[in-house]
Amino acid sequence: MESRTEPKLGGAATALSVVLRDPQAVQRCFMSAIKGGGLLVETPNLLPMGTEVLLMITLPDSQPRAPVMGKVIWVTPVENRDGRPPAIGVQFQNDRSGVLTRIQNTLSGLPTHGDAVLSF
Repeated sequence: MESRTEPKLGGAATALSVVLRDPQAVQRCFMSAIKGGGLLVETPNLLPMGTEVLLMITLPDSQPRAPVMGKVIWVTPVENRDGRPPAIGVQFQNDRSGVLTRIQNTLSGLPTHGDAVLSF
């Protein structure tokens, strides 16, 4: 997965470009337990909880990148006891582009993890 922070325009949401190159990357980053879906985005530029972001998501389905608004609901700090890379969890807020359906289609046929849904 690649992510890049794009410049913020006067009061607008922070834009993040996310490239998921294969179904395994989608499975690793997709937060299926979050109501409405979300992504765990590895980034050295951690944003505070509640920050609005515009994700520009490229999926391995050969369709154009999809914009989706979201909100930071999780932060994995740079120094954490599990040794994971720094990341933010972004819950989708307004999925007009249908990215959640595209993600679900990408993941169909791959092994699944539990079905619990968390609401924030």
